Amino acid sequence: MVELIIDDKKVTVEEGATILAAAKKIGINIPNMCYDKRLRPYGGCRLCVVEQEGNPRLLASCSTPVAPGMVIKTDTPKLKKARQTVLELLLIHHPLDCPVCDKAGECDLQDIAYEYGKPEGRFIRHRKAMPPDVRGPLVELTANRCILCGKCVRICAEHQGRGALGFIGRGFPTVVQPAFGEILECDYCGQCIDICPTGALLSKPMKFQARAWFLEEKDTICPFCGCGCTLTIGTREGKILRSRAKEDNGRSEGNLCGRGRFGIDYLYSENRLKTPLIRKNGELIPATWDEALTYASDSLTHIITAHGKDAVGAIGSHRCTNEDNYMLRKFMSTVIGSGNIDSSAAFGYAAVQKALGMAFGTTSHTIGMKAPLGKDVILVVESDISTSHPVFALNILRAKREGTRLIVADARQTKLTRHSTSHLKMQSSTSVAFLNGLMKIIIDKDLFNRPIVSKTEGFDAFEKSLADYTPEKVSKITGIPEAELIASAEELAKAKSRMITLTVNISENTKGRDTVLAAANLALLLGDDPETLQIPAEYANTFGMVKMGIQPISGSKGIAEMLYEQGTVRSLIILGEDPVSKYPFSSKIQSVLKSLDLLIVQDIALTETAKLAHIVLPAAGWAEKEGTFVNAEGVTQKLRRIVETPGQSLPDWQILRNLSLAMGKEIGTRSVDGLSEEITETVRETVTPSDRRVFHAVAFAAGEAPSVEYPFSLVVRDVLQHSGTMSTRSKSLDLVVSEAYLEINDEDATKLAVKDNSHVKVSSRRGAIYLKARVTEAVPAGSVFTSTHFPHGRVNALLYYPENGTASTCAVKVESAKR
Repeated sequence: MVELIIDDKKVTVEEGATILAAAKKIGINIPNMCYDKRLRPYGGCRLCVVEQEGNPRLLASCSTPVAPGMVIKTDTPKLKKARQTVLELLLIHHPLDCPVCDKAGECDLQDIAYEYGKPEGRFIRHRKAMPPDVRGPLVELTANRCILCGKCVRICAEHQGRGALGFIGRGFPTVVQPAFGEILECDYCGQCIDICPTGALLSKPMKFQARAWFLEEKDTICPFCGCGCTLTIGTREGKILRSRAKEDNGRSEGNLCGRGRFGIDYLYSENRLKTPLIRKNGELIPATWDEALTYASDSLTHIITAHGKDAVGAIGSHRCTNEDNYMLRKFMSTVIGSGNIDSSAAFGYAAVQKALGMAFGTTSHTIGMKAPLGKDVILVVESDISTSHPVFALNILRAKREGTRLIVADARQTKLTRHSTSHLKMQSSTSVAFLNGLMKIIIDKDLFNRPIVSKTEGFDAFEKSLADYTPEKVSKITGIPEAELIASAEELAKAKSRMITLTVNISENTKGRDTVLAAANLALLLGDDPETLQIPAEYANTFGMVKMGIQPISGSKGIAEMLYEQGTVRSLIILGEDPVSKYPFSSKIQSVLKSLDLLIVQDIALTETAKLAHIVLPAAGWAEKEGTFVNAEGVTQKLRRIVETPGQSLPDWQILRNLSLAMGKEIGTRSVDGLSEEITETVRETVTPSDRRVFHAVAFAAGEAPSVEYPFSLVVRDVLQHSGTMSTRSKSLDLVVSEAYLEINDEDATKLAVKDNSHVKVSSRRGAIYLKARVTEAVPAGSVFTSTHFPHGRVNALLYYPENGTASTCAVKVESAKR
């Protein structure tokens, strides 16, 4: 530790800290324009200069490390004059267009000019005269307002790992632009907008909507992935106008991805439900709440009387709050008397939880957002975490910058593969064989603590099961060269600390429970605890939903029975989910739902599933109700009501409460605060340590094998700009990606006479669809990639329900569409 004095105040900081960081620690503000704690010291603007006792020159506090015994002054006449001069030089070229600049009112340059500026400058002003670059879908670049601090360039390259912006030119004509002045094509995370100290980078959806001082801001939690980022939502006259991040705010510490920044406008989609609908004469027509609840109550009562309580099932949602899901479980157990309840977590987090329970005895699994930091080696297994959990991935990239070895085993090129120490190019859905191969090498080379590990339950059977997974055989299965397999195994085994990470969710089909068991075996073999495995819950409240009990109890029916076996239930209540658009094998789901005597759907929009319902009940959206989410770390966070609900919409928990009253049952809770208290009292913390350690032999089993008729493997992955199907209602995100597309290798495209952006017919054993083709070198030959976000894309019509914990890649045929 280093002790120094700043403005007569003693402060102790870690060695290597800057003077600026030390000053911030004790609440002393030093003006600056190019500093951000996420970036390397730059020292470009020279506004942060300070005086050091005994040193005649001024020091840039943002890039000067502290030294023992330093005596620093941050506010003297000499410093004020220096800052005035720097500011005077900055304003020579800066347009005085504050009245029309959207940054006015929260512009750093404006604030510093008020504090240090002079009415008149001593220099002849020469304004830049470049027109704003408005070609990009979400970010507007106005070079005339740029002060060349470089913060946007550096956060894009250093922090986000994208490098979409750069300095173009030299001297006065220098501008910040994409390479060669092309259209900005990036992750559209918007970090550059937040970090820009002037109005040089602006959000196009927000432009001219409102002045900063008219906005009322409240913090809430992002409704998309499991990172649980904090959004600062700006509203005016009861409408959400923007979402942004604030430094050090929330679990995300001021970081956001494009979904959280731009995707919140899905609340204002054109197909929002505002009134209950009931089906009469084959059509859904508007009804009153009394009519809808009476119809639902009478129908449920009739089904229970005629077929028993077990004839009713329910599906919860990760989009709904803990309170909503808890009320659904309580409604099913108390009012209906049925344990038939499940969710999309059955395809992801619930499978992960089950596998890790088998291996480690844990009852739930959390991650640490900062878990990657300080690790010697990180292994990413066939997952694009920078797409599924972008802010968690930022810490993986940070760990790599700080010296961690990053090994990424994946079939396609991703941001993580581009930044990896080693990219193991593997065949899709072969991760079990890959992990077994690593463990075989570790055992054969005796790179583990055999005297201790061999005593673990199941070790002998596990060791025998690896006999066939020689480097030669695994190389043939995965496509990874033997030398790379051996090198990776040795590097992983010899590391003092390591992290193994992957994702398992409904929007992927290359991994399953077996993959998690194989990863758990690797952790056990190396003598690690379950914390070595960082497998994040997929969506905003997936963890909380499962914690609230949205999974079938023993002997009850789950997703597999309720949605894929006709006749197992006679009625379904679906809360905030769209299985027809989102779950695999949609044609099977449609036939099951159409056969039901009663289908009740609660949602914010008329989804494809809602279109099949007998009763549709309008629910409040994420920013229209109070409640809590639990992120992938297991942290419970408050969801705040930002705006009013449209029309007659109600929070999901309130709809269920009203339905229970209509059925003559008192469910006991009549406020969201009462529900939260009840949850605190009845739902105990489920993250409990365990001494259980069990190896499970896992054999590699491929999904559908390609054949002559279906020669390609179809791989399903997330798209960065979307999360589930909900984000596709966002007009802003649809400006970037508005439809499903099929990525195909350029060699395969040439053989099939498929051109980029042309339409192709994609067929599997379950159906056929038409998609646009995107020809790229990022995917391997023999595989095609797409996503299931877009309901009109109908990609899930090609897929099948995964069984027995294996990967569910399917074989498809691709043909150039005839016009």
